[in-house]
Parts: sequence; structure tokens; C-alpha cells
Amino acid sequence: MSASKMFRFAGLGSSWWHWIVGGALYGMLFRVFFGALGNYFNGAMSMAFLVGTPFAVGALTIYGARNRNQTLLSLIFSPWATVALMLVGCAVTVLEGSICLALMTPLFLVCGSFGGLAMGLALRLSGPKNSQLKGVAVLPLLLILGEGQLPLGNRELELRQSVHVEAAPHTVWAQILAARSIQPQELPFSLTHFIGVPKPLEGLNVLTPDGEVRYSKWGQGVNFRAVVTERKKNESISWRYVFDAQSFPEGSMDEHVAIGGRYFDLYDTTFNLYGLPGGQTRLEIVAHYRVTSSINFYAVPAANLLGRDFVATILALYKGRSERAESSGSRNRSKERGA
Repeated sequence: MSASKMFRFAGLGSSWWHWIVGGALYGMLFRVFFGALGNYFNGAMSMAFLVGTPFAVGALTIYGARNRNQTLLSLIFSPWATVALMLVGCAVTVLEGSICLALMTPLFLVCGSFGGLAMGLALRLSGPKNSQLKGVAVLPLLLILGEGQLPLGNRELELRQSVHVEAAPHTVWAQILAARSIQPQELPFSLTHFIGVPKPLEGLNVLTPDGEVRYSKWGQGVNFRAVVTERKKNESISWRYVFDAQSFPEGSMDEHVAIGGRYFDLYDTTFNLYGLPGGQTRLEIVAHYRVTSSINFYAVPAANLLGRDFVATILALYKGRSERAESSGSRNRSKERGA
């Protein structure tokens, strides 16, 4: 089936693809524009771009098919083609990295659908010949003027998660303090790593003249340290992170989601080890972090989702290592008794 027949089958004009391509280019141009603003008016992290642009893209997509009868489903899902092409274009031209694209996609698709529904309603009320409806194209500019220099929303959050480990607290403790040579197969599938966040390679606690310091290495050259603030052997340890300009080499993390940056920061982590009957442990991780954005209604749940996903990965790593170490230790003790 040819493209034109497919569009007619869907109830859309054969020229609709012009509006898809045009809408995608429109969205990419606004990404360039907002990116050029930098932190001024909050740039690419403004609500004007993150909400206003996909809304306008969705509306223009439906406006392009205004002379055809459109179903409710077409109003909702037709804009997805334009939004998807826009996001692909941003990826190909390296306007956005994989992490930002993954985080933006659900929001952009939903906003595109709302734009399509709004334009569908407007066309029904005013008729398809109302060319003034194209004025929705300036919506992001109007929003950025209204948004002005309003401060970004700031949320301080806590994440708490635990896992049952079939190993004694002292075994788990040893694995936490010296996590060397972490192999990819030790880490379960993680959405966080799937979208591009580097994987942990090593975590070591070292005694220095200034106290105990945690040194961490991730893939793509990521490295940072943390200062141990509280310590109770085999029970609990806390450290506070220190990030600097060398922590995240260029290209390792998208600018807008880099840890310790303007929009996201990880403050500290605590490992609590609770002894259980039978020489087992409940290992708990508590982390405190900050999310700063103009769209915290979306950014906070997204950060919580990825945070829980990442912590689950770390818990699985220590659970696996601890249980293997416990099993190995039991076998060695059995051999010694047998000898």
C-alpha cells in the first residue's frame, strides 16, 4: 500500500506527511532556539519547551489534516508520528542525548496528544477554514514570555528500599566496603542503564588522613568520591557525595540530568544492615536527592522511578556477592572440619 493510500485509509490527506515533516522540523528548531537561551528563561528545561512545543506540534499535525474527518483515536495518536520524528531528528543531530530523549518521550507524546485533541475541538467549533488556528505555532514563545524568570521548582526527596540477603551482616558489610571489578553479568536488567546511565564498575572505601572516603567508578570515565559521615561496623554506614568538574566527562551523562548539576543532585546514601534469624540480613539503602525543574509534576515521578530502579540494581549486586561469599565461606569451613 502506498503512503498516500495509507493516509487516505486513515482518514488523512495525502499531503499530511508535509505537516508531519514540517511539524518535526518546527519542534527541532525550537529545541535549537531554547538550547541557545542556555539557563536564561530556563532554556530547554522550560515548560515552554517541554510542554508548549510538543503541544503545538500535536496541534499543527491535526491542523494539517483539517479537511478530513478525523476520529477521536486519530486526534490522540496522529500527533505521535510528528513527535516521534522530531525526537529522532534531535537524536540524529545530537541535540539531545539518549537519557534525555528517553525521559522526554512519554511527556512529549502525551502533550502532543493533548495538542491534537485541542486542535480537533477548535476545528469543530470554528470550522476547517479558520486559518488563524495556525497561530498555535507561537505558543512556546508566548509561554516563555509568561514563564519569564520564574525560579525552577525545587524538591528534596528520600528513597528507601531493602532486600533480604541470605548472608550474615558481617559478610554483607565486607562486600559493601570493597566492591571491586563489578561485571556486567552481576547487574540485573535496569531501565536506568538501558537508557544510557553508565554502569558501576567499582566502589571502595579507603582510610585517608582526612577520614574514610568512598571512591566510585562507573563506565564512560565517571568517577566521584563520598565522605563517610557515620559508621557502625556491620550495622550502618553513611556517606555524603562530592562531585566536581571531572566527575562526569563530556558525553558520559546528558547535561540536563548530570548528578550534582543544576537539575538533579544526589546528596547522600546510607546502608543499614539488620540481622535476621539464621544468620541472614535485611539490607536497606536510604538515599536523599534533589530534583529541580519547571515540570516537577513529571520530573519527580520520573526521578523516583529511575532512582528505585538504580537502587534495586545495587541491592541485587550486593545480595548476589554476599550470598556467593557466604556460600564459599561455608564450603571452606566444611572442608576444614573434614580435614
